[in-house]
Amino acid sequence: MARHRDLAPLPCRTVEPTARSPKSHRSPLRRYLPFIAGITVLALVIAGISLSRKSDATKPKARPAVASTGPGPVTLSDANRTSIDWGPNCDTKRGSVAIPLSYAPPCVKPFRGDNGGATAPGVTADSITIALYQAQPDILQEAALNRSGSDESLATEAQTVQAYIDFFQAHYETYGRKVNLVIVKGSGSPDDDASARADAIKVATEVKAFASFGGPGQTEAYAQELAARGVLCLGDCMLASSQKFVDQRQPNIWLTLPAVDQSAIHWAKFVNGLSGQRAAYAGDTAMTKKQRVFGLVRFDESFAGFQEAGTQFLARLRADGVKVAVDAPYELDLTRAQENARNTIAKLKSHGVTTVMFAGDPLTPSTLTTEATAQKYFPEWIVLGAAYSDTSLFGRTYDPAQWKHAFGVTSLYVPTPQKLDQYSEILRWETGKPPEAKTYKLLVQAPLIFFTALHLAGPRLTPESFKAGLFHFPSAPTDPSQIHFSWGNHDIWPTTDYFGGDDATVIWWDPNATGIDEVGNEGRGMWQFANGGRRYLPTQWPATAPKLFVAANSVTRFDRFPSGSGPPTYPSPAAR
Repeated sequence: MARHRDLAPLPCRTVEPTARSPKSHRSPLRRYLPFIAGITVLALVIAGISLSRKSDATKPKARPAVASTGPGPVTLSDANRTSIDWGPNCDTKRGSVAIPLSYAPPCVKPFRGDNGGATAPGVTADSITIALYQAQPDILQEAALNRSGSDESLATEAQTVQAYIDFFQAHYETYGRKVNLVIVKGSGSPDDDASARADAIKVATEVKAFASFGGPGQTEAYAQELAARGVLCLGDCMLASSQKFVDQRQPNIWLTLPAVDQSAIHWAKFVNGLSGQRAAYAGDTAMTKKQRVFGLVRFDESFAGFQEAGTQFLARLRADGVKVAVDAPYELDLTRAQENARNTIAKLKSHGVTTVMFAGDPLTPSTLTTEATAQKYFPEWIVLGAAYSDTSLFGRTYDPAQWKHAFGVTSLYVPTPQKLDQYSEILRWETGKPPEAKTYKLLVQAPLIFFTALHLAGPRLTPESFKAGLFHFPSAPTDPSQIHFSWGNHDIWPTTDYFGGDDATVIWWDPNATGIDEVGNEGRGMWQFANGGRRYLPTQWPATAPKLFVAANSVTRFDRFPSGSGPPTYPSPAAR
């Protein structure tokens, strides 16, 4: 799907909870998600897929030895470190593949022998067929592309995906097989269930693919149909999902983003640390002397698990003894923006809410904050990191009188300048040339997941060995410069984890900070990352929230990797 780099957000609309649309009505938000995701994911969550590995730029620290546990290839351990020839692609001191990536997987014993041949549909002795799904932009997206001035093309994106495939194949173990990439262009809009299902059937029966890189995004039908036919769906094949949806179809769906209900665990942990305290960050002086009274404004849509995340969040708060005075679920309605925002703010104000929690789309806060100022209502605003409402790009469009009292929790990581971007630099390191497509940060996600699993799966590739490969990927310490990434059971989540992204951090809005937003625009107003960007796994949240609105211990971006962070360095093949 072609994606844009610069787009002014459209006016937002909310619908008052007492005037709910029928559940059969397709929410307009699903039509906005393609370009909302495009302008933010590129430099945020997808870019932060970095699988954290502690290292030092001049003297890399050794990765903890990881011996094979169960079926799969032999991995490097202290016991076999010197008895096996690990080959030129292994850094035996670190114990990982010798590439300049923080998340390089453990070394595996170089493969020789029989790989089992056709071990699964789409797999032969020398090839693995992968479908590259390319969604076609609808009319709304075309308008967005025209406004952004993007010159991106589907062909350029396919070339970039192939460049990443070539990179990983050159350094990861593929057990004698090479990827055969087949482009599949979407036959309908990204939210069309029928065309998505038809495309999935084509991928399974005509292309005969082992996996699909990407999908239509705004429907569950594509991933659902592929899973029913035993075909894997990787990366951005869905914008988001509930844990239940993926669990029921494992081991066939592997998304980059965390499950929405996993995010709800972080939200509840953060809010619990604020409960019982004064609303110290409210804009109304009288409110700052009162104990917090919480209200929740949340997007209520069954698609992608948003509705389930909201209900689970409320249930977790109740279990922790946190009362919510107002629960205001909403659906996007582009015809009643002002009226419904007025009703929502009036309801929050009349119930004495000092602290508004927002878990919704990035457009709605614009109308809500404008209306709050009109009603002379200045509460605290807690952003819960849902659907890119936690980006500087959109934060600059909200009423500044309100948003200077905004803070919250996010799974995003502290931004870095282009020169530190590992996803661009690995191709420059390999070939001397950067990625062709501007959307490379989005395009790398599926190849990264796939080759990590393949490398650790062993020669007999099946969906089950693919799962085992990802589960063998070791969990590392949290790192302020990168998102923690792991799969399986690492005592992080209460259930088996099939999603990427495990940790979160705390942010607060600084209206005076200047810098570049997520699409490269210089401007005023930035999210500050509290405590130097320290990140928390769901079991690591402090009992009380970190100090906020303190610039001395916060950061808007890293101009260099913090000590002990960042990728190792190796001689460039392109320079030889």
